[in-house]
Amino acid sequence: MNYLRFFLSNRKILLFGVLLTLYSSFGQTFILSLYIPGILESFEISSGFYSRLYALATLLSATTLIFFGKVIDHIPLKRFTLIVIFGIIIASLLAAFSFHVVMLFLAVYLLRFFGQGLLSHTSMTTLGRYFSRARGKALSIAYLGFPIGEGLMPIIMISIILWIGWRETFALSAVFILLTLLPLALWLIRGFQGKKVVEGPAKEASSERANLKEQRIWKQREIVRSPHFYLFAPTIFLMGFLQTAFFFFQTFIASFKGWSVEWMAASIVAYALSSFLVSMATGPLIDRFSARNIFPFTMGPMALGLLALSSFTHMAVAPFFWLMVGVSAGINTPLTNALYAETYGIRSLGAVRSIFTFVMVVSTALGPVAYSFFLERGFDFDQIHLAIIGVIILNAMLVFASSAIMQKWRKMRKPRD
Repeated sequence: MNYLRFFLSNRKILLFGVLLTLYSSFGQTFILSLYIPGILESFEISSGFYSRLYALATLLSATTLIFFGKVIDHIPLKRFTLIVIFGIIIASLLAAFSFHVVMLFLAVYLLRFFGQGLLSHTSMTTLGRYFSRARGKALSIAYLGFPIGEGLMPIIMISIILWIGWRETFALSAVFILLTLLPLALWLIRGFQGKKVVEGPAKEASSERANLKEQRIWKQREIVRSPHFYLFAPTIFLMGFLQTAFFFFQTFIASFKGWSVEWMAASIVAYALSSFLVSMATGPLIDRFSARNIFPFTMGPMALGLLALSSFTHMAVAPFFWLMVGVSAGINTPLTNALYAETYGIRSLGAVRSIFTFVMVVSTALGPVAYSFFLERGFDFDQIHLAIIGVIILNAMLVFASSAIMQKWRKMRKPRD
């Protein structure tokens, strides 16, 4: 079944997924960073203090997600969605009316928890659970909300902030979410039944094997103890760690390379476009070859982009670098979410995703801190990026080796006729 027929057959639940990933932008770093100048001026705090506050709030949101993320496995989707939407509305209002640094910290924590964390968690968990044979396509479509938000929302949000101020923009965001996301999300999932999704023809035997595999209920401590966790977690950590650091230090990297800030910002369009297109191509590949077989190649394009960035200073390197980062990002999100379902099944998918999302969110908090640590000790961006390429290669080698060992182990455990 091609993308168009698949989308039309499941348009409401797929649009629900896209809508939630798009609105998660309100809690993502690329939007929240636009408020920083106004926040620093209003609270009379330093950028270093706010960076630590932001990192701590992000770490706290990741910790909370471990415990709350699994709730989606146990309550109706509509109720969980309502909690998440009202959570991001309250967070935006708290940010708008915060007049003490403690209130600011709580607002940032809630924005990260409900925005970056739970809106995307709800989208990916829902589609990963209700689709099986076409899971890759479904997750690729849901992922589109991320590049759409990255491509459009910064321009819109910075214009509004400069026009009416940062507090007023937070308040306006809350009203906008209330009037748009709330009714649209509820309409899209009204009367939804997972058994009615349309995925196209498949062999009955493979479907039966998938259903048997998907029946196990995993406890979170079992997930962390499983060998698969240690196979997947390093790549997931590196992706979040590096993407956040790239966005956070984009202006500093531009200055180091002798490029204008405007050129660096314009080059990020290549990231949005490549992640958009690659995510669409990744879905059918997952459905055909499985997420496990594609997973080891996730970070290869990013390593190639870093090699160009650390080796050359020509201005054409900037869009090429962001293009390659976008390719890895476009592969990563639909692939990892399909990987969780393939490996752990769907009955505990909320619990599984909350564990791995914790890993990802922690990495986004540590990325800028780690970069700052090495920069303050005299390392430049080229040296840091060459070292990172080495880490990516080492991680890929470990993933390939571990995958081969685990495959042999599974074959040995199969009963013989």
